[in-house]
Amino acid sequence: MSRIFRLAVTAADRKNPEKTCLDSIYEAGDRGADMILLPEEPDIVASCPPGEHRMEDHPLFQAFRKAAAEKNIAVVGSLSVKVDEGVANTGFFLDRSGELQGIYRKKHPAPSEEYIVTTPVSGDPFPLFEFEGVKFGMAICMDIHVPEMFRIYGLKGAHIVLVPTMYLDYTGDMLESIEKARAIDSQMYLALSRYLELPYLAGKSMGYAKVIAPDGRIIVSTAHRPGIAIAEFDPEWRMPFWGDGYRDMREIYNKIRRPDFYGDLVKPKSEEGTT
Repeated sequence: MSRIFRLAVTAADRKNPEKTCLDSIYEAGDRGADMILLPEEPDIVASCPPGEHRMEDHPLFQAFRKAAAEKNIAVVGSLSVKVDEGVANTGFFLDRSGELQGIYRKKHPAPSEEYIVTTPVSGDPFPLFEFEGVKFGMAICMDIHVPEMFRIYGLKGAHIVLVPTMYLDYTGDMLESIEKARAIDSQMYLALSRYLELPYLAGKSMGYAKVIAPDGRIIVSTAHRPGIAIAEFDPEWRMPFWGDGYRDMREIYNKIRRPDFYGDLVKPKSEEGTT
C-alpha cells in the first residue's frame, strides 16, 4: 500500500469567498492535511473584474502562497488571471513552501466565459502534476462534462483529478452522477470544492465539497454545510477485479479499449457544433 494521503476539500461561503478560502488553508494546515483544494475563482465570485491581475501579482494568490508556506500545506485552486493573449481561468498548484509548481488552464468555457484563453501553457492540454508521490490532474467546472479529458488523465496514470468549481445543478442528481462516473470510468479518485449558499435549496450553488473513490463511493463530504472535510486514502487503490487474470478494474478497462473505433471523437466540429 502506498502512503495515506490527507486531502482537504472546501465548501466556501459564496458571500465571502476570498476570506473563506484563505481561512480554509489555515484550518486545513492546523488539522494536518497534506493538500487543500479550493473552489473555482473566488476572485470572480467576489465580483472582481476578470483578469485584473497577472498570477504573480494577484493579491489573493500572494495570500494563498503565504498561507501555504506558514502552514506547510500544498494548495490547489483557480483564479481569473491576465495572460499575454487575454484572460485565463487558471488552475494553480502551490507546494508546501508556497512555490508555484503547476498551472492548468480551463479547457471548456462555460456560457458567458467564451472569451477565456484555453491555450495550454506547456503544450500539453491535460498535464499531470506530482506531489509527494501522488499524480494528479486538474479540471475546472465545465470540464466535468467532457469525459474524454478524464479518460486521458486515467490513461496517463493519474491517481486523482482535482476539480475547483462553482457549477450549478437544479436537482443535484445530474452532477452527482457525472462526478461518480468520471471516477469509475478511469478508476481514479475525484475531488471537488464548491461554494455554499444557506439555506441550501435545489437550484442554488450546490453547497458541498467531496472526495469520490474509484468505486464511486463518496469517502468524505461537507454535505450542505460550510467548512472543510479531510479525506484520508491510499491514492493507488483501485476496484479489485472479481475474475482471474487482472489485478483491478483500471487494468481491464485499459485492456478492452478500442481506440481504432473512436475516430468520430476527434472529427472537427461543424458550425452547428456537430460532426
